Amino acid sequence: MKTPIRLLFMAVFSCIPAAVIAASSQDLVKRAVDAMGGEATVGQLKTVAIRGSNMVYEIESSLTPGKEAESRQGSESRFFIQRDLTSGAARMDWERKVVRTPKPLLQNYSEIMADGLGYVSGIDSTTRTQFSDKSNPPGHPMSGARAAVTLRELTRQSPRLVLDMKMNPKAVTALAAQTAGGKKLPAVQYDVRDWRFIVLFDPQTGLPARVRTRDPDPIQGDSNYDLVFADWRTVGGARVAHSLTYQLNDRDLVVTKYDQVTPNPALAGSLFEIPIMARAIAVRAAMGNVPYQWMIRRGYWGNLLDSDEVGWDPAAMAEPTLVDIAPGVSVSQGTSGNSVVVEMDKYLVVFDAPYHENFSEWMIRASKKRYPGKPIKYLVQSHHHWDHASGARTYVAEGATVIVGKGSKDHYARMFAAPGMALNDRLQRNPRKANIIEVSGKHVIKDGKREVHAYLIESEHAKATLLSYVPDVKVGFIVDIWSTNAPLPPKPTAGHREVVAGVKKWGLTPELFAHGHGVPSTPYSQLAKLVGN
Repeated sequence: MKTPIRLLFMAVFSCIPAAVIAASSQDLVKRAVDAMGGEATVGQLKTVAIRGSNMVYEIESSLTPGKEAESRQGSESRFFIQRDLTSGAARMDWERKVVRTPKPLLQNYSEIMADGLGYVSGIDSTTRTQFSDKSNPPGHPMSGARAAVTLRELTRQSPRLVLDMKMNPKAVTALAAQTAGGKKLPAVQYDVRDWRFIVLFDPQTGLPARVRTRDPDPIQGDSNYDLVFADWRTVGGARVAHSLTYQLNDRDLVVTKYDQVTPNPALAGSLFEIPIMARAIAVRAAMGNVPYQWMIRRGYWGNLLDSDEVGWDPAAMAEPTLVDIAPGVSVSQGTSGNSVVVEMDKYLVVFDAPYHENFSEWMIRASKKRYPGKPIKYLVQSHHHWDHASGARTYVAEGATVIVGKGSKDHYARMFAAPGMALNDRLQRNPRKANIIEVSGKHVIKDGKREVHAYLIESEHAKATLLSYVPDVKVGFIVDIWSTNAPLPPKPTAGHREVVAGVKKWGLTPELFAHGHGVPSTPYSQLAKLVGN
C-alpha cells in the first residue's frame, strides 16, 4: 500500500516530464560529487579512520516543559571510528562521560557492525540486558532495532553517500525545495534499504548541506531529524565534512567534531569480529517499525536497554509483571521504569506512562486483567520527561483523562495533538481529543470508596512535578528524585530533600513509596531518617 506522503509526491510530479525530473535530481547529485572532489577521487575512499568528539543534549528532559524549553546536556564523548566503506563493516570505540548525573559516569565500549549484525563490547549502559550481565568479558549482541539504527546513521554519515546516490540513479527522485534553518534548499530523495533520506544541497557550493529523515517521536510527533554538515576539509583529495550536527526540528541534539580523518588506512579483519556466542543469537538489522529516536537518544543518555521491546529484555522475561504492594495497588516490575495502577470502585487510575506504546498497551492489558471489568479513567503524570511520558498518547486513545502539574498542560496538549502518520500509534489511528487537568496545588480523585491525591511539589529535576498518594493505604508514588535502583547514599540528595519537603508541606503520612525506577516499594521511614525528618 502506498503511503499518503508517497501519493502526494506522485500527484505533484505526475504532470512533469520524467526526463526533466531525472535531470534535475541527477544534476544536483552530480554537482555534489564534483564539489567533493569528483567521482574518481571520492570513489577511491575505500576505508576511513576518524578521531573526534561530540556533545549530546536532550530536549525532552528539560527543567521546564514546553516548546522552547532549554536543552539538558546528557554526555560528552571521544571516539575512534574505523570503517570499511565498501563492505559496510564498522567499529566505533567510545570513551563517554555521562554528565547528566550528579556524579559523572564513565562508559568505555565499542560498537561493531559486520554482515548486518551488531555487537557491543564492554558496558555501554546503566540498564543492561541479561546477556550483558552474564557475559565475561561484558558485551552483548545488538537488538535488531539498534542494529538498524546504527546502520542507518552509518549510511547517513558516510563520506561516500552522494557517490552511492550517483551510482544508484533509480533510487534517487526529485523533491521540491525543502525548508531548513529558515531557508529553502534544493533537495532530492534517496531510498536505500528501508530508509528514505532527503538530501538537501547548498545552492552556492553544491555540497550536501544536510541529510534528513522523517522520524516518529512520541512527544513531538512526526519530526525532521537532520544531520547538518559544515567545516569541509580535503582528505586524500576528497572533501569531507568535519562538523556534523544532528538536529530534531532545528534544535541541536548531537554536536560532533572530527579532529582527524585518515583516508584508506589498512584495517585488520579482526577489528570487526563478533564473538561466536553473540553471533549465534544476534539478529539482523530490523526493518519497519524501529524506534529510531528512542534508540539514538537513550544510547547517548547512557541508559538504553538494548531491546526490540523497548521497555524490557525479552531474553530475561516474556513480559513484565504486576506486583501488589497494598490492597488494590499494583506496580509494574521487570522494566527499568515503572507504572502503578490503583483500583477504585468502578474504574482504575494509572500513575505514569514510561517508554512507548508497547509498554502502555501491556500495562493497560495487565491492569484490566488484574482488576477485571474496570476501565482506565485517569492517568496521573509525575512530570514531563519523555522516558516517563512517551506512552501517554496510548492512554488518551484509551479514553483516560490526563492529570499533570501546573505549567505543563500546553506541552501535553501539543503532544496529544501532534501529527503521527509515521508514528502510527493508536491515537493516530483513532484520534480523540485529550482531556487534561492541570494541578496547581492538590487534586483529588474519588468515587465514594477510595481517594487518590495528586500534589504539586517543588523540584529542580523538573518543574510541574506531581507526587501521587493513596491515603487509605498510605502509599505514595514519586519518580526520579527518589529511585530505588540503587541503595540510599550516606547523605541525602537534593531530590530526597524535595520528597520529604513535599510530604511535610501537604501533611501526608505515607508508610510506603512506589517508585518510577527500581523495586516495587520502599518504607518511607528510611528516607525520612536519612533526611532527618
